[in-house]
Amino acid sequence: MITAPEKNRNTDENDWLTTYADMMTLLMTFFVLLFSMSTLDPVKIQNMMNSMVDDNAKPQVSLTKVKNEVKKLLKKENLEDMIEVTKNARGVTMKIPGDFAFQTGDATVSREIKSLLIKMVPTMKEATYAIAVEGHTDNIPMRSAIFKSNWELSASRASAVVRYLISEGVDAKKFRAIGFGDTDPIVKNDSAENRAKNRRVDITFLTVG
Repeated sequence: MITAPEKNRNTDENDWLTTYADMMTLLMTFFVLLFSMSTLDPVKIQNMMNSMVDDNAKPQVSLTKVKNEVKKLLKKENLEDMIEVTKNARGVTMKIPGDFAFQTGDATVSREIKSLLIKMVPTMKEATYAIAVEGHTDNIPMRSAIFKSNWELSASRASAVVRYLISEGVDAKKFRAIGFGDTDPIVKNDSAENRAKNRRVDITFLTVG
């Protein structure tokens, strides 16, 4: 038979279990909340905010839809093996080979890339994301009467792509034109094949402008 003092002592000794269980429950709730916040779709949040401000507000196109439309276009143009499309936290990126877009050492947009870009204009107009156009070169020094370094060449190529898209009706405020020169290679510049991979123009629909 357990006396009253013994019962109280047992109860006191088990109080820490109740406190510990409560703490674990609160921690689990906290981490579930953090996880749910980290996985919220920013497009859905923006759409919800727009609907609160204006019931007639146009929904923002999702990055997944942008990626799917770009990949569908590349497949139609038989360019899916040449131009890589990726999606990550930064946004949706097209990696366009520099040799497809420009002549060697030149920043005049080729007819082939114009043919692709003109078909991307509707997607660029519809999407509300900022668009970064980034020029990249290999590590072979550039010295010409027009371009004194790879910096100038890569920046001029990015600007040329932006100018063309603006001329086709895409809002100039969407764009950022950036030249990286040879500072951001995707592979080592240790062969002609790899240098060709590093010569590129990246077009990215940015998650954050």
